[in-house]
Order: sequence, then structure tokens, then C-alpha cells
Amino acid sequence: MTVLPTTRPALDPEVALARLLGRLHPLRPEAVPLGEALDRVLARPLRAAIPVPRFDCSAMDGYAVRAADIAPGARLRVLAEVRAGQPAAVPVTSGATVRVMTGAPLPPGADAVVAWERTGTPETGGAPVGELDDDLPAWVEVHDAPRPGQHVRRSGEDLDADDFLAAAGDVVGAAEIALAAATGRDTLWVTRVPVVAVLSTGDEVVAPGRHLRGARVPDVNGPVLEALVRRAGGVPLRFPLVADDPDALLQALDGLSGRVDLVLTSGGASGGAADLVARLDGGRHPVEAVSLWMKPGKPAVLGVLDLEPGPGGGPVGFVGLPGSPVAAMVAFEMLAAPAIALLGERPIAARAVEATATERLPGADGRVSLVRVRLERIDDGRWQATPIGGERAHGVRSLVGANGLAVVCDADGIGVGELVTVRLTGWSGCPAV
Repeated sequence: MTVLPTTRPALDPEVALARLLGRLHPLRPEAVPLGEALDRVLARPLRAAIPVPRFDCSAMDGYAVRAADIAPGARLRVLAEVRAGQPAAVPVTSGATVRVMTGAPLPPGADAVVAWERTGTPETGGAPVGELDDDLPAWVEVHDAPRPGQHVRRSGEDLDADDFLAAAGDVVGAAEIALAAATGRDTLWVTRVPVVAVLSTGDEVVAPGRHLRGARVPDVNGPVLEALVRRAGGVPLRFPLVADDPDALLQALDGLSGRVDLVLTSGGASGGAADLVARLDGGRHPVEAVSLWMKPGKPAVLGVLDLEPGPGGGPVGFVGLPGSPVAAMVAFEMLAAPAIALLGERPIAARAVEATATERLPGADGRVSLVRVRLERIDDGRWQATPIGGERAHGVRSLVGANGLAVVCDADGIGVGELVTVRLTGWSGCPAV
């Protein structure tokens, strides 16, 4: 790998994101078994394959009758019994009945069901039955005159075949799974979950938990980006640490060919002599090193890689994030999370609220300042935002309690009591917003 000088354009974060997303497209959908469809996004509208119920059936345990023939006190000869899953072969005729269980097909000729609690038998002398016996009685006495349709579920009364159930883009919940199963489906077409490679770069980082020698530091970005990928709707694949060596970086990227839909790296995105990710710009991979008008998270590398398509069949996207953990997390929210959403056809727009600043929120001259804040709802229902991190990108401690990024566009900052837009992150275990 030849180290080339980089020309780094300065870009608005939204412009940079648009450039990245313009080179990606949603992954091809896949059919998954119902048991694996929870929380997936429908790729096709869901319609009923069969009516529900599929046939006229009994809604109670009781006796199928012809309602017009029945008066209170009528005695009926019991011809047969039908249970759920059995065919109703014996028709109901005048002066006769068929005992049916809940869910059993309604016998031919019947149009109502009398609950067994409202009948008597020879064993009870015509008095109400206390419980059903396994043996069929010779006759039953009906205590109430039923109305047509009583305790009968008609075919299609819940759903007709081809009824619309859910739209493409809807998230699959337990209810959609129940509907799909009830209407005869065993799979659902859903959007594919992007497979995302997570690579930490740098000679200085070692895997968490390993012995630290000299000036080495633990790899924070690998575990945290893996977590953020999961939260954004992707499947993360963490790979071994990549040293600050041009050939090692290219070898690591080549090893991802055909395996992933998106690649995230952290570190090496700036303009230093050892920042080799940035120097992919100008090589065989069509990526671009940029300076974003935001603080933290200024350096980034964006584009696609010259690799075989991943599981989803599209170009392999690339997002090179800064090495500072907080800056990497901020840049992930601004760039990588929307890319994962596009690939998986989930809503891209970040959830945001308007909040009142409880303290001054600092600005950044010529850049958007993304201030870590704790959002809280006050008694009148409004939101308030309290900065908790200071201004330094490497302040990892400031992440605890942060559940939002205040977007400060004014270089002079936001004063106490002024309104500010806050992007929700859900980074910390603090109370959910």
C-alpha cells in the first residue's frame, strides 16, 4: 500500500451523510421463519392467505341445532359428537342434535349452538348438566331457545382471504406473528439485518482485559461500536485489532470480502503520519477522507470498498470513525447509524426533542457543537437538558448519564433557558426517555 497525501474537504455533516447514503442501497429482503421474525421489518405487505376462521365452527362446547326448530324444553336426540380437528360428517336434522366442542366444524344443517350448561340429560332428569360426560347421552333437553348464529363463528368473520394485515416497513411484533400463523403462513418476508464489521486500528490499543505494557491502552471502541451496531439494527462482527501498518490494513479489509455489508473502523481517520485509514483515500478503495463541521467527530472517512458484495448483495459501505471513543460514538450516531438504517430499510431520521437548557451549552466556531446532555421531563411536560460532559472529546466519564446530544449551531452557544434540539442516543443506563 502506497501512502498518499490526502486532500480533505470540509463538509457539513448532513452533506457528508448524503454522499455516503447516495452510494448505498437497501439490502435484498429475505424470508424467515415466524419464530425468527420478531422485531424485523416487513419487506412486503402482509395479507391473509386463508380466511379466519377457515370454516363455520362452534364457539362453545355444546349442541349444534337448527334454531328455528327449537323451543324451551325441547328434547333432541343426540346423533354424534364432533371435536376440534374432526370432520362434521353427520348432519343435524329436525328433532336431533350433534354434540360439538369448541373449534369443531359446525355440522351440516345446524345454524346455532346451545351451551351444554343450558341443557339437561336423562341422567339429570332434565336438570342442568354439571359437567360434560365422555359418554354421549341418548337425548338432551334444551332449556333456552337459541337464536340463529348463537355461539357460531362464521368462516371469514375475523379475516377474509387476502385481507390486508400490515404494511411493508412495519415492525413485526407478536401480534403480526399471530396473524401470519393464523392465516396459514410459516414465513415472513423481512428486510435483511446488515452485517457490520467492527475494526479497531492502532498500535497503541490492546483487547480489553489484556495486560497493558508501555504506552498501550485498552480498546474501548471495539466493544462500544459492537453495542451501538446492535442498537442501530445491525449484526456486528468484531475482528482482531489492526496495527498501524498499510499492508495489515489492506489485508484486514480484503478478508471481509463477501462477508459483510458495512465496515466500521475506528482510529486512523485524521491527518497524522500513522493515520492509515484516511490514506485509503486515493487508493483502490473508493473512499473519501473528510473534515466534518462538527465537534467532536471532525475527521471521518466515507464511501464504499472494492470488495465482493456482502450477504445483502449490495456495495460494501465504509465509515472510518475517529479514534477518540466519545468522538467515535458521536460520529457513529451522525453517520453509521443512518447507514445501517438505510441498509436495513428502517427509519433513518434520528428521534429528537426540543428542550430547555439548564446551563450554558458551548458552541464551536464554524462547526456544529454536539454536547452530551442528560434529558429530563419536568412537571409541565417540557424537556430540560443539562450538560454533563465538558467540551473534550476524550471525556469518557461524561458518557455515564448521557441520553442525548444537544445540537448547538450558534458559535456563541445556547444560554440558560433557551431552547435547543436534542438528538436521543440512549447511550447510558440512565432513565429512559
